[in-house]
Amino acid sequence: MMTVARALYDIQTIELDIIERTKRVKAVNAQLKDDELLRQAKEGFAVAEAALDENSKLARDVEIQIEAVVEKREATETRLYSGSVANPKELQDMQMEVESLARRRAQLDDQLLQLMIARDQASQDREESSQLLKEIEAEHDEKQQDLMNEKTALTGEIERLMTKRKSALAKAPDAALKTFNSMRRAKGNRPVAALREKTCTVCGIEQDNTVLAAVDRSNDLVNCSNCGRILLKI
Repeated sequence: MMTVARALYDIQTIELDIIERTKRVKAVNAQLKDDELLRQAKEGFAVAEAALDENSKLARDVEIQIEAVVEKREATETRLYSGSVANPKELQDMQMEVESLARRRAQLDDQLLQLMIARDQASQDREESSQLLKEIEAEHDEKQQDLMNEKTALTGEIERLMTKRKSALAKAPDAALKTFNSMRRAKGNRPVAALREKTCTVCGIEQDNTVLAAVDRSNDLVNCSNCGRILLKI
């Protein structure tokens, strides 16, 4: 025959299982919302992509300037050597302009070379960031799916335990349940303690013979002489 203490102990066991799984569900929910690593990877890719775009734009701007310098130099040289200009001063100015354009072209070529090197590095950085983002996205999606599966399983277990708890509650007298519920918070959700030989398994204190005899002979609730929990002999 099931004692009242045993009925309460069964309820406690079920409730502790529910609490444990509920805490895990909360932890899973927090992990499902935690996308910091993915966010950082996306930001890293965005920065790398912006850097590549900027370097490409700067390089293209310099290329356009070079094209303009080349066209102007070619036009000036054509006019210079065409024989259409006879004025010595004008010819001298045109020669100086050709030389100036040549120097400008050299400067722009050096600038373009540096920008192309930077653009190549930015392109490599973008490719690496893109690959890293893909890997992190794949890991994130897999982890999310695992967490969702775990959450589904936990939710099912909690529902099963709630049904089991309802059946267990029906086996305990109302007065005993009232005592059990009044002790729950103060006792850390463990108002019932098992006796192993003569010792309370929660506080570790050995009980005197009076308490032990009361647990043996009575169906009434008997409390630990130290921590006050309801004792159950297993």
